[in-house]
Amino acid sequence: MKQFASYISSDVFRWYGHSSLKFFLKALLTKRGFKFIFFMRLANFFNKTPVVRFFFIVIYKVVKIVYSSDIDFRCSVGKGLKLHHVIGTAWGPNVKIGNNVTITHNVTLGHKNGVMPVIGSYVYIGPGACIVGVKIGDNCVIAPGSIVITDVPDNAVVAGNPAKIISYKGALELIEYPCKMGVN
Repeated sequence: MKQFASYISSDVFRWYGHSSLKFFLKALLTKRGFKFIFFMRLANFFNKTPVVRFFFIVIYKVVKIVYSSDIDFRCSVGKGLKLHHVIGTAWGPNVKIGNNVTITHNVTLGHKNGVMPVIGSYVYIGPGACIVGVKIGDNCVIAPGSIVITDVPDNAVVAGNPAKIISYKGALELIEYPCKMGVN
């Protein structure tokens, strides 16, 4: 349970730059993306607990319907995920997402030849981006509407269809309140 609390604390920190019960409640009541991630993490955390498992998965499935999202709760998500708007966002159970990642609405993380995307840490993914079966390095920006079908190296900013590297400025300016691993 301590590990679960650590992940939730880091998610709260990404929204406000502070993590406390007050900010947790504020995020739960006012931030759709935080609420979605909270229930996703609950379903994931209790997935191996026989009796309780069913309860949290049912709640999560209702939340998925309410927010028009198709994110599988069994995916691997690091600390400090900031998910804006949730609507239209989809990814499967084998997606891996690093720490301090920001994802906006209508983002698809899909498979290519059965391989799911691996997203590094400190990554910003813009609205409508589609990432299929590739690895995204650390400190990257995926511009809105980009279709990413090849691996993206660390610090790259990519845009277009298909996405091409347009700079190596990275995402640090876009990652608000990154949590420090081990602190939250």
